[in-house]
Amino acid sequence: MLIQKICVIGAGISGLAAAKTFIEEGYEVQVYEKLGAIGGVWEKSRRYPGVTTQTPGRIYTYPDYPLPASYPEWPTGEQVNAYLESYANHFGVVQQIQFNTEVIALNAIDDGHKGWMVTLRTSEGNTITNNFDFVVICNGVNHIPYIPQVPGINSFKESGCSVLHSTQVNSIAQLEDKRVVVVGFGKSACDIAMLAAEHGSKCHIIFHQGNWKIPRFFFRLINFKFLIFTRFAEAMTPKYKPNSVEKWLHSGGKRLVNIFWRLNETILRYSFKLDALGLVPEKPLIEAIVASINMAPTDFYKYIRSQKIQTHKTSIARLVKNGVELASGKKLNADVVVFGTGFRQALPFLEEKYRHQCLDKEGYFHLYRNLINPNVPNLAFVGYNTGFSANLTSDIGARWLVELVKGHISLPTKEKLIAEMEADLEWRKSHGYAGYGGTCFFSSTFHYLDTLLHDMGLSPRQTGSFVAVMQPLNSQAYSNVRAQLQDLHRATKKDVFPKNLKL
Repeated sequence: MLIQKICVIGAGISGLAAAKTFIEEGYEVQVYEKLGAIGGVWEKSRRYPGVTTQTPGRIYTYPDYPLPASYPEWPTGEQVNAYLESYANHFGVVQQIQFNTEVIALNAIDDGHKGWMVTLRTSEGNTITNNFDFVVICNGVNHIPYIPQVPGINSFKESGCSVLHSTQVNSIAQLEDKRVVVVGFGKSACDIAMLAAEHGSKCHIIFHQGNWKIPRFFFRLINFKFLIFTRFAEAMTPKYKPNSVEKWLHSGGKRLVNIFWRLNETILRYSFKLDALGLVPEKPLIEAIVASINMAPTDFYKYIRSQKIQTHKTSIARLVKNGVELASGKKLNADVVVFGTGFRQALPFLEEKYRHQCLDKEGYFHLYRNLINPNVPNLAFVGYNTGFSANLTSDIGARWLVELVKGHISLPTKEKLIAEMEADLEWRKSHGYAGYGGTCFFSSTFHYLDTLLHDMGLSPRQTGSFVAVMQPLNSQAYSNVRAQLQDLHRATKKDVFPKNLKL
């Protein structure tokens, strides 16, 4: 099947990368975005006041479009959104986006071998249908907010109080002079707790267990990217199909790995005074770095020590009139409850037959390279590789897809692809990488990028010397991938696309 018409669902970081990559290779691309603007999680209606990136900006960037030099090390949400808009305009993506248009159904034509029928609902309520040769789903794992079904929510609301998800906190006015209870201990929950402590009349934060958090600077001097975002640090975590060095480190060199992480735990416990606060996480740091690590807001633990933020390591039993009742029986008076409880995984628009192939009942995605399911032709996912450098992994992932569609990637048989996909997922589930539907790559960005580059016939980046492996991830090191691929194909002039894999 000749693929020419491409549908991209979503205009966030991954959707823009996918659309740009297909456009520059001459494909006819249409992007559908249900919101009224570019940005995804960074779009104005979804971001809370004062939000910044967790990742240093020079890492949180597309490889061929650097952030403005004037941006700070950790750009604000407004700056990130402006950058995404600039990127979309520069590469001619914005002209291909249809805003305020929601994809409500995705149905395969001839089992997907002849493409997909995409049913859309416009802001006016009209329903339209278009056919495409290939569909790229880019709405990501953070698009459906999750609020637990806590008893008493209706009674709480009826008493004039508010229940919000972290994505619904869009102004200080929602918290100002209010008694606020925040549920969760991730980045958004802690950021909003800081806002509530500064602008509300009272702030409580409720969580099952404390997570390890990292400061922007260790000892107020060393940027954490030099300790977390390097090949050296990544080698200290387990990998599926490790290289020879990684294999040794997690067998004969296990003691060195343990010392490395214990030292980092000691630094964090001392820096944040976690022992005195009773907030030392139960899980070791090596498990957190794999799937749930996040950055501590400035002064977060200081606010806890001063009781500006009051912590409760428990769960909510129920919401009651004007308050929250904890599992211990204690009641907290509250005007607003904010759930920083993450997102649920779903593909409600995808035809049921294929939805179950890609996403199982337990909420795990079954995707080879986190990009395709071999049982579902002409459908792909970009942005389903959750980590600290979404721009870069989405860009290289989209490039991998284009190479696949053009017939430049040699893949095993369908049976071997499925076996590899399932073995990879089972390994992730058993080694702590199971978060976000099994799409976690927090400590495996280099490893993942190396794998995609190898598939495309290219060499990895930032390897070799001691200096290279100790340097933080550099998105610009991947800026010449397209040019290298063009040179490679001019040199080989071979179609290595496997005839037994239909897309």
